[in-house]
Amino acid sequence: MTTPGQRFLETPHPADDAQDDRWCMAVRLLGRVEKQLDEALQHGHGLPLSEYRALCALGRPDSGPSLRMGELADRIGLKDSTVTRLVGRLEARGLAERTSAAGDGRAVSASITATGRERYAEATPTYRAALGNALEAALANVYLADLAAWVRTGESAVSGATALGPLPGSGEQPPPGSTHFTKGTV
Repeated sequence: MTTPGQRFLETPHPADDAQDDRWCMAVRLLGRVEKQLDEALQHGHGLPLSEYRALCALGRPDSGPSLRMGELADRIGLKDSTVTRLVGRLEARGLAERTSAAGDGRAVSASITATGRERYAEATPTYRAALGNALEAALANVYLADLAAWVRTGESAVSGATALGPLPGSGEQPPPGSTHFTKGTV
């Protein structure tokens, strides 16, 4: 029987040192930006970044009236158990509510409340200002500038790449609201 760790060792395309270095730079940019966003939201609104992201996901038109906990976890990049506790905090503050998922009484869904929509709307200008400032600051760092420029403009540094089409080699479409680049497409 193959363990999960062994499965990854058998990949035909392992990352090389340069790819690992670039990934570390991307993680560094993400960490810096997330820290600044969290500080701005906490200071200005008493709202941690994780709660802001959950309200954002729950309030999106494509979320429908509610999201199952697993889907919310996927959308905001957290584990299911973490999202369950997060929604519990939002519910205690009147920003979200939990209900049984439609069609499956065992599953739990979350939805944003009117108060949650208000808090999200109040915090969004602070979030966007902090994001813009963090990306602007990252432009001064030679290692982070290219990635920060892509986040700011949506333009890829890859020659001839544009934001169109299915995910290369996957047969899948990108998630709603995301951007990916396909080399050589116009």
